[in-house]
Amino acid sequence: MVNSTLLYLTLLFTCLISGCLAAQPLKIVCHEFAPFSFQDVNQTTGILVEIAQIACRSWEDGCEIELLPNRRAKQTFNHGLANGHFMGWNEDRAKSIWFSIPLLQTEYGFYSLQNKRISKVEQLAEKNVGVLAPSNTYESLLEIDKSLQQLGHLPMNIIQLASANEQPIKMLAMARFNAYFVNRDVGAYYADRLDIQNLHYLSSGKVIQYHLGFKIQFNKYETIKSFNHHLESLFQQGVFDSLFHSWNMSPPKLNQSEYLGLNIPY
Repeated sequence: MVNSTLLYLTLLFTCLISGCLAAQPLKIVCHEFAPFSFQDVNQTTGILVEIAQIACRSWEDGCEIELLPNRRAKQTFNHGLANGHFMGWNEDRAKSIWFSIPLLQTEYGFYSLQNKRISKVEQLAEKNVGVLAPSNTYESLLEIDKSLQQLGHLPMNIIQLASANEQPIKMLAMARFNAYFVNRDVGAYYADRLDIQNLHYLSSGKVIQYHLGFKIQFNKYETIKSFNHHLESLFQQGVFDSLFHSWNMSPPKLNQSEYLGLNIPY
């Protein structure tokens, strides 16, 4: 019995040293957030999903990508049942999350009806403004509202929405609120899909970039660092150029000198 135990421990130690316990693929979760991640017929697609899929094909350990309802995707990520989740960067998240290098560049802005257009942010004082919450978009709107109040304007009436799918655009079209604060490309996607054409867009002027986020407590630094080098190599080779063209979106600005301050292992 003792000899059998020693043999087992010896084999286990040898296995660990030789790496025969294969590394697990990165599990990435996402939620319905078209055109970045969404369900099209029976497959998960979107530009962020396609970027990850291409990167994962040549990533040594591979990846698994799963689309889940918004709340469940966040719970799965927060409890360590998935490695990564697509998200925007913010300072609070960076306290507990490592980020991939930027995957694409976009912006937030305000959609309003053409006949009741919001052409400058000062018009939003005391207006009803819809936004997905909790979200990075919501936090950005709070910052804008705070800045306006500091200039002497009355606060917005912020309406927190449970989703950023087609429903808020429908609500805006029915004048349920004065403006909808959302990612520019998300709003444009659903407006086009619903054939709602009487909309005006006002940019917030704030450029944002989307990443993959990885909870620090559930991931290995060296794994995320290696994955980031892999991603950067693919960007430099122009592997994703056709994706940005077909989705009519902007590639990220990659600046290695900023990575450390953004909690990007590299």
